[in-house]
Amino acid sequence: MEFDFGPVITYFPTLLQGLGVGFLVAVVVAFMSIVGGLVVAVISIYINKFLSWPLRFFIWLFMTTPLLLQLYFLYFGLGEWILIPAIMVGILGLGFHYMAYNADIFIATIKSVSGGQYEASRSLGFGHGATILYIIVPQAFIRSIPQLGNNMILMVKDTSVLSAIGVAELVYASQYAISVSFRPFEFFIVIAVLYYVINIFMELGQAWLERKTAYRR
Repeated sequence: MEFDFGPVITYFPTLLQGLGVGFLVAVVVAFMSIVGGLVVAVISIYINKFLSWPLRFFIWLFMTTPLLLQLYFLYFGLGEWILIPAIMVGILGLGFHYMAYNADIFIATIKSVSGGQYEASRSLGFGHGATILYIIVPQAFIRSIPQLGNNMILMVKDTSVLSAIGVAELVYASQYAISVSFRPFEFFIVIAVLYYVINIFMELGQAWLERKTAYRR
């Protein structure tokens, strides 16, 4: 068996385009899942008790069903009635999936903040909303950084699943190159290396952020 990385070099710009699409999806999903997860957690704990059970059902539903099934449901299932672009389905599917996991993390960290701090804040004249926004949420967010970082690393790797619905990210781009060059082994090796490098940089960034915020926990 001979290795030939010549086709990989030829189609490397195509792989970079797929990497760019995956990066764009990951950034949007990260913002959506973190902000959305925090909002879901705050509403379910503090804002409206009547919404607590529906929101917890949302968390349970997306945490107990496979990501690929969720994507197929949104793209092929709902696609019978609503035509949604594949990249939008990918963002929504990944966003809701990791929003549920992040909401579960935020619920735990918000509850870990001492109730005495809420009472002390109110006694100093802070309102209910201000106490949540300026006292509780910042502490909970900082405590969530290690788990959120792990989720974001997993999410970046899960962008590869979007190739199943036709999103032109890295794996999907490689499939086109493989169909032309017939060199799957070499392409998959390079893709694995690219994901490994991305994960290393994300882990380094997470470790730096944890060190910067450690004294505030």
